[in-house]
Amino acid sequence: MELSFGNELPKLDVLIVGAGLAGLTSGVKILAKEDSLNLKIIDECGSPGGQLGTQGLRFVNKEQTEMIDLMNQLNVTLRVREEAEGVQLDRCWDLDRGLMSAAVKFELRRYINMLDLRMKKFSSLRFQFRKRIPTMERHICSYLFFRRSRQFMFNLVELFSGVPPNQINFDEFMCLCSSCGGLSVIIDIYFEMPKSMMDVSCKQLLDALMEKLHVVEILKNVKVVKVKHFKDYVEVTTSLGKPYTAQAVILAMPWERVLELEFEPPLPKRYLKQTVHKEGPKKLLTQFYMRYNKSHWVYQGYSGNFLNVQPFVVGYENQPSEYCGYMMHSKDESISVKETVYDLLGERFGEEMQSPLEYKEQTMELNTTLNKPQTRPWLRVIWAGSASGATRNRNLMGGAVESGIRAAVSALYVVRPQVVSWRDLQEVQDKKFYEGISLSNITGFLSRVNLYNFTFYSVFVIGLVFLLNFGYSQSA
Repeated sequence: MELSFGNELPKLDVLIVGAGLAGLTSGVKILAKEDSLNLKIIDECGSPGGQLGTQGLRFVNKEQTEMIDLMNQLNVTLRVREEAEGVQLDRCWDLDRGLMSAAVKFELRRYINMLDLRMKKFSSLRFQFRKRIPTMERHICSYLFFRRSRQFMFNLVELFSGVPPNQINFDEFMCLCSSCGGLSVIIDIYFEMPKSMMDVSCKQLLDALMEKLHVVEILKNVKVVKVKHFKDYVEVTTSLGKPYTAQAVILAMPWERVLELEFEPPLPKRYLKQTVHKEGPKKLLTQFYMRYNKSHWVYQGYSGNFLNVQPFVVGYENQPSEYCGYMMHSKDESISVKETVYDLLGERFGEEMQSPLEYKEQTMELNTTLNKPQTRPWLRVIWAGSASGATRNRNLMGGAVESGIRAAVSALYVVRPQVVSWRDLQEVQDKKFYEGISLSNITGFLSRVNLYNFTFYSVFVIGLVFLLNFGYSQSA
């Protein structure tokens, strides 16, 4: 593709579009390598942080090494969540209630184990799919019998991929899960939140990032609509018609937002190849924070770990007397999130939960992760984002940090190649994260046994025996 020469002299060395965790990480990495660069960050939201938010906790497992290294660099404490000795508190999940709860959890556990055993065949880097593969909705309904176990998996698929289970096929979902170390890891981070996992304060992390970037101008409520690529620089135009020119531009945003931009010249075809799915209204995710005068859930004998399948609400204890969580919902349900959360928590933890001293919430769209990770820049335009550019820990904080560091190194290679070391290049090399579990043929066969196929083959064998006996008696 032949690019034209521009008539402008770029005013910036690097322009970062998007002030989420990936964009802020890119800025910190660039300044750590070369603090003399002229850097600017613009974001369409009213406050930096993106989906990170400013309240509550985020959970990190030990495999998110890039995230842990960033925390050490920022001197942000990662707390190991250890339960006090002699204290045994229960979780509050609706999967644990009802006469059939044991059967629901049993088949759900077998299904999750089956997917983890088959995860080795998939890669988050290749993103190659077989033909005539069922959707996740069909696959779930084929292996799970109970409504609650099905709904749990439907929620998990949509929360992690950003699309309903009838719009993502089995291979796509498995490729996404392989980037995080398997489905069990995703469930731990989103729902289980075991005490062995580390957590980090969103506010503390955001404050540390902003302190590192105190010399950088961050423009808020600025929406980018056009990207024009010249041979020596890139021009970015906002919705108000104001242009910004830079030697390199990092687009730290979800890939579906990238495709909404106007590019001149048009994006090469390799960036437009996406999996085909129906366009429709996307679900929203509302994160909530509540503060009380005491931990009411503890007095009811609960740890605070809460899960309601329908409507889909997850909650956890932030600190003593502080409670956080999120609710996935449609756009029409946005006005009733607070009331729904109050009703559900009040029913299980007591009416006191409906009268917090402080309540805050933040609503955002789910990120779609159906595209192949975009790790190759388009000359001076570079991609970043947990959902769009991460090869490991996609849609997790570790993925945002990984893609942010890769984008920073790519930008430095454009504007200051002499400061990029071989260690920097080695750090951002694509690595296969999940090696999978080696299993024997017997183990693989047994993992596929479920209530449906067991009942089908049992009826088939019994019917066959009955027919043979009937035919034998008639012939005799």
